[in-house]
Amino acid sequence: MRLTVICILLFCSSRLFAQHADTVHLQNNTVILSSYDDAKIIKQADSLLDQNRIKEAIEKYTVVVQLSPTNKTAITNRAFAYLQLDDYKNSLNDYNIAVTLDSTDPVNLSNRALVKWYLKDYYGAINDCDRALAFNANYAYAYFHKGISYFELKNYKEAINAYDKSIQIDPGFSRAFYNRGNSKFELNNLPGACSDWARAKALGHKMAAAMIQKYCK
Repeated sequence: MRLTVICILLFCSSRLFAQHADTVHLQNNTVILSSYDDAKIIKQADSLLDQNRIKEAIEKYTVVVQLSPTNKTAITNRAFAYLQLDDYKNSLNDYNIAVTLDSTDPVNLSNRALVKWYLKDYYGAINDCDRALAFNANYAYAYFHKGISYFELKNYKEAINAYDKSIQIDPGFSRAFYNRGNSKFELNNLPGACSDWARAKALGHKMAAAMIQKYCK
């Protein structure tokens, strides 16, 4: 999306000037932000995110969101960036906006479920997972996020059911094996737990080895 935005100097963001002076031109006490290429800025932000320069990436995404408040990609990617900083409040706010813009996106619904899990809203997380799965019944992460939510609610049988489906979709999902093992352990199914931890270890899960050493002698 390319657009031209005109704003009075008094009301324009100082951060916008500091970080993006190359796009700002002064004309008779007016600031003109010309020919903004949203996709180009998002690509720059994505590159910063890949380099773990998360705060810089957020600043880039924010420029796009300020100029294009309904740009779903910028809002979604910023939500993910906030999540990497453990800023769950801002992450949830952005995912809420993204879901409002597109209520059928299973990835955003599943990711919002994870944010709700961090905020201990386990029932809200499960609801988002169910909504995600209504649009994509083969989305392994939605089942996984549902599983970790049921685990926190101590509903280990439902957690196992969710992990089962996650593993059926993605047989290499090491975290699903590891967490299913934890659920089986809570149900006193030690052989089943050890079997799942062994599979998780074989798939590269780092914590599985410690559980095997401690409980599976």
